[in-house]
Amino acid sequence: MENEKTPIQLPFLLNAVLVLVGLIAFFFVLDIGAGILIPLVFSFIFSLFLYPLCRKLEGYKIPRALAILICLLLVIAVLSLVFWMIYENILSFSADLPKMQERGQELVTSLQKFIEETFQLTSEGQIEWLRQNLRSFVNTGGQMLNGVINTTTNFLAQIFLIPVYTFFILLYRHVFKGFLDRVFDVEHHEKVGRILVQIETVIQKYIVGLITVVSIIAVLNVIGLMSIGIKHAVFFGVFAAFLTIIPYIGIFIGSLLPILYALAMTDSLFYPVAVLIWFQIVQVLEGNVITPNIVGSQVSINPLVAMLALLLGGSLWGIAGMIIFVPLTAMLKVVLDNIPALSPYGFLLSEGENKVPKFKSNLFLKKLLFWEKKKTE
Repeated sequence: MENEKTPIQLPFLLNAVLVLVGLIAFFFVLDIGAGILIPLVFSFIFSLFLYPLCRKLEGYKIPRALAILICLLLVIAVLSLVFWMIYENILSFSADLPKMQERGQELVTSLQKFIEETFQLTSEGQIEWLRQNLRSFVNTGGQMLNGVINTTTNFLAQIFLIPVYTFFILLYRHVFKGFLDRVFDVEHHEKVGRILVQIETVIQKYIVGLITVVSIIAVLNVIGLMSIGIKHAVFFGVFAAFLTIIPYIGIFIGSLLPILYALAMTDSLFYPVAVLIWFQIVQVLEGNVITPNIVGSQVSINPLVAMLALLLGGSLWGIAGMIIFVPLTAMLKVVLDNIPALSPYGFLLSEGENKVPKFKSNLFLKKLLFWEKKKTE
């Protein structure tokens, strides 16, 4: 009988170095390949979301390519309707811009008088201070403007690529399945299939839950702004609700515009303060009640991991990374949970569910057999 080959055991330090080098290379590829990977990841997520509808249409004897086109056209039609409504509200909001400019000049004048009376700095001195700091401000503003223009241009280019990628991913999904069947041994096909189904479920629940959360937040924002007496409440409320897709900071960013509007268009501090308080209440409800109960425990990961994913995604891929790194982390958790050797890392990403992890390592089995033998002696 031939001796079985024992696996090579590498020293712990060498293993740690290899893992570290692998992580550095992985994030380096994510960074330099952002322009290609961002639309691909978005397309993969949308493909998982649209797959059940596409499969149902194909069940009615509709050709696969036509079924995919119908799904994409439905999504594009819904998004076009939403953006058209936002555009109409923007036109209505723009009518108040001259009045806002006049009110802004009054606020600047009042601020100058306050500084002059409080810090004994005349208007000429304030202008001189501004002139001295204007150059650095312009340079910084120019860099930010260039960054915004580049980001916007890249984002628009990627938007047009997403439906194309989504179409081909759904069209050739049988190729990807065949690839996985050839990569993994037959005895692992059932587990791979289970992982894919769970990932599909996670993505579908995440997107449906996100749409539901955005809708609820929009209604709450609009009701609150109307109750306070802010004009264009629908525009401000829906705009802030859409920013909810950026976890943790989206609602805060969305609240800045109505606060500034209330500050410029009203004569009392009650209105901007009331808007700030209302949006803070909505943010607390969204983070602690609405999102956890609607999105579900199968999608949720613990807040610390979500925050790290948010920061990591933002540093690598900007706003797009902040949006998609959280569901990607949830998908990673599904994979880790289904691999016994990696299940502790999946548990680390979770919120600490009261479930006993199933360890099936050889060491665990040896210990179990040892104690069973002790009992019988």
